[in-house]
Amino acid sequence: MGRKTILLLIMGVFWAYYIYIPLPDNIEESWKLLCMTTYLKILTDLLIDDPDVEINLKTQCLIYPALQTLDMDLPSYRENSHFPILPKSLMVRFWSEYFTVDKSLVKAMFSNQHVPVESSHLYKFINWSSLLPEKFKKGYFYKSPTYGSSELAKKYPGFLDVRAAPLLADDNKLRSLPLTYVITCQYDVLRDDGIMYVTRLQNAGVQVTHNHIEDGFHGAFSFSGFKISDRLENQYMNWLSENL
Repeated sequence: MGRKTILLLIMGVFWAYYIYIPLPDNIEESWKLLCMTTYLKILTDLLIDDPDVEINLKTQCLIYPALQTLDMDLPSYRENSHFPILPKSLMVRFWSEYFTVDKSLVKAMFSNQHVPVESSHLYKFINWSSLLPEKFKKGYFYKSPTYGSSELAKKYPGFLDVRAAPLLADDNKLRSLPLTYVITCQYDVLRDDGIMYVTRLQNAGVQVTHNHIEDGFHGAFSFSGFKISDRLENQYMNWLSENL
């Protein structure tokens, strides 16, 4: 299968999903496109879970994905809090407005006090102290969660939903996932989302290729004509050519 064919297949799935799949009622239309990486991940999960779908997915590929909404204080968020293109303030705003335009949620998420105590059991799925390799902890120490208002979670339950935050899936669900390719970038608040996902997939027995870009930043793929963009594209397309 040629590179152009692979790219067309990828873009065909991307835009078909964007155009034809309706949003849940509690997600704002304005951020639909911005969260497409997460949506494609959700699509993978739905195809696997639906007994009426006779499609056997061969691979899933995630490019600096946003995979969890619980912890906005990961080492990657602390380290890249003010990094251009995607600072913490912007990413938190994207997540918040994915569910509502109510400013109380973005304020609570930014201070990392949005998860109610009754949802504390979910933290085991995104506990970076056990899921990140030592080199990505950077001397940071894990802080126990500061719980937030139950009222916010009742009004906007989407941010605790596995369909919005795929890292909240349990291990039984992860085991059914196909061969996976994940790109993460060092200078990206979302770096640790992807790395934790790689760890959880590996622990569940899923074959994973993790391409971590030490000199990379969020959005690097989009900088057409730059060496880093060309390098990422070549690595990605070579992997697809070998595995599709």
